[in-house]
Amino acid sequence: MDSASGGAGLPGGNAGGDFGATQGGIQDMSLARDTIAAGRVPAPEAFVVEAMFSEHDLPIEGEPCSTLLCLRAASGVAPSEEGAPAGWVQVGMSSTIDPETFVRPSLSIVAVVDVSGSMGWEYGENGTPGGLSKSLLQEVARQLGEGDRFSIVTYGSSSRLHLSPTPGGNQETILAAIESLTEAGSTNMEAGMRLGYEVARDEIERAEQVRLMLFTDVQPNVGLTSSSEFERLAKEGSNGDVGLTVFAVGLGLNPDVLRGMSQIRGANAFSLTKPEDVPALMADSWPWMVSPIAYELDLRVSASEGFTVGQGYGFPESTLNEASLTVSTVFLSRRRGALLLRIDPPAETDLDELSVEVALDYQTAEGDEVSQAFVKDFPSLDGEPSFEQVGVHKTVALARLISSMKAAAELYGAERDSAISIMQAAHVRFEQVADALEDPDLERERELSADLLTLMREGASQDSFYGGF
Repeated sequence: MDSASGGAGLPGGNAGGDFGATQGGIQDMSLARDTIAAGRVPAPEAFVVEAMFSEHDLPIEGEPCSTLLCLRAASGVAPSEEGAPAGWVQVGMSSTIDPETFVRPSLSIVAVVDVSGSMGWEYGENGTPGGLSKSLLQEVARQLGEGDRFSIVTYGSSSRLHLSPTPGGNQETILAAIESLTEAGSTNMEAGMRLGYEVARDEIERAEQVRLMLFTDVQPNVGLTSSSEFERLAKEGSNGDVGLTVFAVGLGLNPDVLRGMSQIRGANAFSLTKPEDVPALMADSWPWMVSPIAYELDLRVSASEGFTVGQGYGFPESTLNEASLTVSTVFLSRRRGALLLRIDPPAETDLDELSVEVALDYQTAEGDEVSQAFVKDFPSLDGEPSFEQVGVHKTVALARLISSMKAAAELYGAERDSAISIMQAAHVRFEQVADALEDPDLERERELSADLLTLMREGASQDSFYGGF
């Protein structure tokens, strides 16, 4: 248990900024990895840049920070995923938090649990979505203390309050309620979330933080069903100071709906497909998954005349606006996160004429406004790739790889040969970087890239996510 019974906070003390911070949104590549491991080509929506970034430590070194959230910048020059000349600016995120002295604020969790037929609750097996949810619910409940509260809302054909808000120290009652969950029909996720947010709003001021946790295979078939509809619903809930964590279980989920909910203020999402994912997730991400430290990180870019922001990587909102890119929430993390910008030159213009100013504003968890600015110049490099720091080289390589994987997956159904060509070029390029950096963390991505290329060459199936396995 990691919560005090009251008055908990976020003490600093790690002056070097060595602990991690990462953007909200989808936090892992499990869906893509496990789909490939199952012998199928994932849908393009499974390839998410911020998810890839969140799995890696992507530090930017610099002067020590005095603020809880540390933001630093570094630059590089390297071709885009299409092979065109480009400048790159990475904004690194870390924290001065000291994990050894960190005390999590008291927390009221409203667990909204999918008990519909697609979850497989009746089988009672750990590998079913229902079994994974049950195991994860138990693990979360065991982390709670007397200052915390825990309640359960279930939804299937209808929704109901399965467990009223209960002190976290009352483990016997909470675990018994989890044990008694059973299957109940179709999937009205909208009704479950609306009731969950009603319960959550009543919990405001009963704990220092309130968070709705959604346990689901993300297959709504009654009520709201689209990504935009659930994004609006989640935004309505977050406006009442209620955070959201989505635990997406199984390989049959809808990644668009998942991403729509996870990119809003105070939200993040994790995917689990097998029993061993549960303890691994808790060991890696608790209590950081429920510990936001900044909101509305707004990034504005001003480049030399004629240069444009070609792409932003790692922004969950995924909409490029050259004037501003936004991250709704920054959470504590074991790894240092990254935001990446690609700067495209005008035709026949050297990158040594490029200078970029990055201005950042964000709001602390306490509501204070913070501003920072960085200026980055790009010296003459004779056309050769070069990076101010090794971390930028790694981040650019990951961004180019995941973007190429998504592009190949988009083409695979209709233009298989083109998809294979994109993946072949991406794999060769990534192997060259992995060999040069000799970073053991990149070996997993080298294998993932090779496995996807092999599946495409073999003509593997690319079924709908609703089709299951």
